[in-house]
Amino acid sequence: MTTKQLIISFVLAGVLFFASLCAFIVDQRDQVLVMQFGNITGNGAITEAGLHWKFPWQNTVVFDKRLLASDEQPTEVITKDKKKIIVDSFTRWKIADPLKVFQVARTREVVESRMRVIIGAKVREVLGQHTLHEIISGGEGGDKRTILMANIQQLAYEEALSLGVEVIDVRIKRAELPKENSESVYSRMKAERQRIAKQYRSEGEEAAKEIRASADKESKFILADAYKNSEILRGDADAKATKIYAKSHGQDKKFYAFVRSLEAYKRSMATQTRVVLSPSSEFFRYFERSR
Repeated sequence: MTTKQLIISFVLAGVLFFASLCAFIVDQRDQVLVMQFGNITGNGAITEAGLHWKFPWQNTVVFDKRLLASDEQPTEVITKDKKKIIVDSFTRWKIADPLKVFQVARTREVVESRMRVIIGAKVREVLGQHTLHEIISGGEGGDKRTILMANIQQLAYEEALSLGVEVIDVRIKRAELPKENSESVYSRMKAERQRIAKQYRSEGEEAAKEIRASADKESKFILADAYKNSEILRGDADAKATKIYAKSHGQDKKFYAFVRSLEAYKRSMATQTRVVLSPSSEFFRYFERSR
């Protein structure tokens, strides 16, 4: 290799080395701050993906610009009705202003730690204004829990802007009682359900008694009315029968007496009753005549 070629090689190597110190690539998932002696240069973060340049003595600080998720530590909350619950939540957020994030917290880890403090405080602030029933079951309409999470997100969003962060969503994964309180609460819930069940049973028994009394009263009215109608019909029938008998008696008294005697024989002899009568009794006068 000649001297000229050697010089060219050194020059090219120097240019490549200088270029490696000056060039940097911004990934489409990142946003980059260019720093010079601890101070930020330019007008802010570089968010456009591709190849960019800087001076060799400058360095870069990379922040994620994607939607991030933080799993918060379980937070102890005292509700409006003085119940202690443990709330487990998670947050979705993003770095909106990397310059402010760097000025306030320097790194993503630090800003995420401060975010947890903000979220925990807002969870206690919002949930502390509502009862355990509203938090656990969602209130009467069932949508109270969604409203609570929206309120937490809004309050956290407003405070997190000072960190250069936007809070997109806050969700409650779980809300439960501490272990030392669970048994007593479950016992109270069981006693309350038993009280309600007893009340329903007593109301049912009272309603059943009223229904039975009403049915008995109505049945007595129906039976009385039926008895009255039957007596009227029986009286009418007896009157008609008497009228017929009287008419028949008026037409032929001897035949009427004969028929009535036959009916008396039939009724008296149809039973197992033993009757002792004299053969000359008036009762057997038609037997005597036939003989």
